[in-house]
Amino acid sequence: MMIYKTLLARGYFPKELPPAFSTEEFSKYATTQKGRGVLEGYSPAEGFTEGVRYQLALPGYLVRQLQIPHPASFSGLARLTSRHFRRLLTKAGQSKFSKSRPVYTGTSQRAIRSLFKPSNLARERAASRAGGSYLLKLDISQFYPSLYTHAIGWAIDPALRHKANWQSKSLLGKKIDQCMMKLQRKISQGIPIGNDISYLLAEIVLSQVDRALKVPSDRAYRWFDDYEVSCDTREEAEDIQARLRAELGRFRLRANPLKSGITELPRPAQEEWQQVLLGASRSSLRRAEAMVAFFDTAFRQRETNPESPVLLYALGLLFSIACPDSQVASVVQSGVTQAILAEPGVAQKAYSLLTYWYLNGLKLDRRLLARTIDQVVLRHKAMGVTSDVSWALAFCVEQKLSLGREAARVLSECDDDCILIQALHCHAGGLLPKGFAKDKIADVLRQIDLDGEHWLLGYEALRQGFMSETATAVKANSLFAGLLSSSVTFYQSQLPPYASVVHQGGAPEWVVSSWLDSLSGRRVAVREEWSPDRMPMLRMIGESLARLPEASRSKDETIVSLLGALRLTEFPLGLEEEGYESYG
Repeated sequence: MMIYKTLLARGYFPKELPPAFSTEEFSKYATTQKGRGVLEGYSPAEGFTEGVRYQLALPGYLVRQLQIPHPASFSGLARLTSRHFRRLLTKAGQSKFSKSRPVYTGTSQRAIRSLFKPSNLARERAASRAGGSYLLKLDISQFYPSLYTHAIGWAIDPALRHKANWQSKSLLGKKIDQCMMKLQRKISQGIPIGNDISYLLAEIVLSQVDRALKVPSDRAYRWFDDYEVSCDTREEAEDIQARLRAELGRFRLRANPLKSGITELPRPAQEEWQQVLLGASRSSLRRAEAMVAFFDTAFRQRETNPESPVLLYALGLLFSIACPDSQVASVVQSGVTQAILAEPGVAQKAYSLLTYWYLNGLKLDRRLLARTIDQVVLRHKAMGVTSDVSWALAFCVEQKLSLGREAARVLSECDDDCILIQALHCHAGGLLPKGFAKDKIADVLRQIDLDGEHWLLGYEALRQGFMSETATAVKANSLFAGLLSSSVTFYQSQLPPYASVVHQGGAPEWVVSSWLDSLSGRRVAVREEWSPDRMPMLRMIGESLARLPEASRSKDETIVSLLGALRLTEFPLGLEEEGYESYG
C-alpha cells in the first residue's frame, strides 16, 4: 500500500508543473476504503480514458508534450505496478551502465528517481571514456512517443513475442501493456511523458537492450535514451553501432541520425558554455558593473548555443546571492526579464529566483514584470501556450500581478487545462480585469467528457468554484462525484510563499540542501549570508519546519512536507473562492 500511495502522491503529475498542481490529496483518498472502492469499481464509458496535454517549453523553441493521465486509469496502473514492484524495479536495474537506473526510496520528492543526478553526469561521462580512441554516440529518435506499449510487454515477459501467448492475460507484461493503452484511448504507439511509471517501464525496455549489447560496463554510458560507448578502433565502434541499432529494432525503436555518430577522442565531457558561466559567477556580483558583465557573458554564450539551456543555467548560478543590493536591482531584473523572453524553458528558474530575492528583501519592478508576462503570453500564442505561461501565471497569483487586455484574451482562448485553471484563478482574484471571456471555456465544459482530455479542467473548475457548467456531469460520474464529496483537489489555491523556490526545478538541489543543513544545525552555512539571521526566507522555512511533527526526516522528505503536508493558512498569498473550502 505504501508504494501505491507514493506512486500516486509523488509519481503521478509531471514534476515540471507549478507546485499548485498536486496529487497528495488524491493519494490519501485513493488509499481509504471509500476511495479504493470508487476507483476499483469505476469503468470508463468507452473502456478507455485520455490524458490532459501539457506543453513543456524547451530551448530552441522546441516543445515536448507531457501528459497528465486520467486518475482512474493511472491509479489502476499504479496498483498493478505496486503489486509487482520488486520484479519491475529489478528488471529495470539490469543494465550495468545505465546512469538513469531507477531507484525507489519512498522519501524523495519523486517516487522514483535516477541513480545519478544530472550534476554528476560530466564526471561519469569522462570516466567511461578512459583509454578510448573513438566515441560512439547514439540518441533514440522520439523515444517515449515511439515506444510501442507491446514492446514493454516483450521486455517484461519475452514469451509475449510468440503469437501463442499474445492473448495470455496471466502474464504481467500483457497486463501492463493493456493498462498503458487504457491511459491513451487504446493507442499502442507511444507512452505518456511525465509520470514515474512511464520512466520505470522505459528503463525496463532499454535495460534489456543494454544487456544484449554485451559491451564493457566501464566503457559504456547511458542517460535515459542517450548512449555513449568508448572504443579502441573505428571498426569496433561501427560494429557496436550496428549491434545497438539491431537490438533497438527488436523493440521497434530507431536511432536519431542527426544526434548519432562516431567521433575521435578526446572530447570535452562538459559543455564549454557551462565552464565559462561558472567562471563568470565566481567574481563578485555585488556591483552593477560585475552583474552587467555576467549577463553579457550569458547572452553571448546563448548566441552561440541557441539550443542549449544556457540562460537557465546562468540564472541557477545566481541563487548564490541571497538578495542583490539596491544598486544592482535594476540590472538583475533587466537581465532576468530578457532571459524569460529569449529562452523558452527558463521561466520556472527565473520566477523562482525572483521570488527568492523578493522574500529576502528585493523590491520588484512590478510594472516591468507584468509587461514581461504579457509578452510571454502573446509570444506563445502562435505555437500554443506552454509551461512558460503556466509558471508566469503561478507568479502572477503569488505576487498579485494584473495582466493586460490582449494577454487576457489569449488566455481565455487557449486549450490547455492547466493554463485555463490558473487563468480562472487569476480572474477570480481580479488579476485579469479586462479581456478575459469565459464563453469558449463554458462551451468546452458544457460538452465535457470526464473520461476525456479535459477531465482536469472539468473537475477543478467546479471544485474551485470558478465555473459551474460541469456540476451535473460531475455528480453523475461516480469517480468525480466521490472526489468532490471528499473535497479532493488537484490544485492548491494556497501555498507557502517559498513554494516555487524549494519545488524541484527551482533553486538548485545543492542550494536547498545547504539551506536545510543550516536550519537543522547539521552543518555551518556554505555562505555566510545563507543563515536564518541574515536571510528572511530561511526564517520562514524554519518557522514552518517547527510546526511539523518531529521525526527523523531526509531532506527530500522535509521538502515534501513543506509543500504537501503543511497547511499554510497563515500565509494568505492565494485567492480563496467563496463557497469552496481551500486546500487544507
